[in-house]
Amino acid sequence: MRQQDFIHRPQKLPFVSNTSGLDYELLDCGNQRKLERFGTVVLNRPEISAKYKPRLNKDIWESADWYFFEKKGKKGEWKANGTPKNEWNIKYQKENLKLSFQLELTAFKHVGLFPEQAENWQYIQHKLKTIEGKKRVLNLFAYTSAASIVSAACGAEVTNVESVKQIINWGRKNAEINKLEGIRWILEDARKFVKKAVRREDVFEGIILDPPTFGYGSNKERWKIESDLEPLLHDLFKLLNQQDGFLILNTYSPKMPQAKLLTILNQLKHPKLKSREIVNLGLSNPSSQKLTLGLLFRF
Repeated sequence: MRQQDFIHRPQKLPFVSNTSGLDYELLDCGNQRKLERFGTVVLNRPEISAKYKPRLNKDIWESADWYFFEKKGKKGEWKANGTPKNEWNIKYQKENLKLSFQLELTAFKHVGLFPEQAENWQYIQHKLKTIEGKKRVLNLFAYTSAASIVSAACGAEVTNVESVKQIINWGRKNAEINKLEGIRWILEDARKFVKKAVRREDVFEGIILDPPTFGYGSNKERWKIESDLEPLLHDLFKLLNQQDGFLILNTYSPKMPQAKLLTILNQLKHPKLKSREIVNLGLSNPSSQKLTLGLLFRF
């Protein structure tokens, strides 16, 4: 049996709750929507995975500060209930780490943070504590750079790669809010950056990637997860420290079914793959509701 053949199916579900350290709460979900509190602001927005009945009554849902109306192409608009903030900060505090992130409403229903990722931030904190010497972290498809902020706050030298300038600037704001330096900001297609890093024989102790289903690089390079993820992963394993390396991969896409992802992962080789996890990541609340949001692979 090959070392990698034990990667066969997801294990338990690490659902993020209001004990995750993030000032966030999943209040309710159902009818393909979710009701959430981000700090002091309550949002009512679409969630295709919530295919059941909500538990809270209609009046509570309608009292949300912001309601997102989805239009064709997944774009939409927010409708305010009163005069709530459309930009605000949210706190994250776990162990001795205290951070803030800037949130704002976007036309794609997102607000700049995926709360289920708090599970991975704790994982990053734990892994970086165990590494002696240099701690170099590569964050690809970095979005607003939350994982980069956590890594830098834990003493890592971070390379943050994102293909959208506006999003990179958002990440820079998050770094400024937390008075963090030591982050290298790269506006580039992730695959192009990784190819160059392989040629340079770069090494990273941590690699984090959260690829979209479909998108474009900084020079309109086309990304499709079903065809582009596999060669990217093979290149990334050439960059990962063989002794102290850790990797976090999130996939939310139906274009990358579990069986195909497992086939790809079984081809990869690294001494620490024995400690791997492959799990469904999601959110939970005090009412024991569980919302599955994607597949998570890490070691």
